[in-house]
Amino acid sequence: MNEGTPFATPQAASAAASGTPTAVPTDLPKVWQKRFALIERAGGLKLTKLKDLSFFERTACTFNLLAGLFGPFYYIAKGMWKKGLAYWGLGIAGILLLETLVTVAGFGHLLSRVHYTGAWVALFAMMANRDYYKKVMLGDNGWL
Repeated sequence: MNEGTPFATPQAASAAASGTPTAVPTDLPKVWQKRFALIERAGGLKLTKLKDLSFFERTACTFNLLAGLFGPFYYIAKGMWKKGLAYWGLGIAGILLLETLVTVAGFGHLLSRVHYTGAWVALFAMMANRDYYKKVMLGDNGWL
């Protein structure tokens, strides 16, 4: 954990020391307070109780459309630039690997109309809420 992170809140420092989250900070926007409360109800980062939530609560807990649309720029705006750049790099590497394997296998002509936008959106949209929760509540702002 990165206790010395300039983006960590005071609550995050105590959470990092104990390994458990504290109460949701009240200085966050209401939408983030609600998302963090849903993540807590779902069992924390591992989301062990996710099935106990309704469909819309599960979606709010695990999907962030803005993060999907803006990708690494959303992560940079939220102060999680390391993870944003890492996901960007992993996405590009995955696309290049897939294209190489398909071309070597002789099916390169099938990729002429393939767009990878859906995978790109899913990568960022599915990870953003949990990553921001780790940053704010646990003081873990990324790798390195």
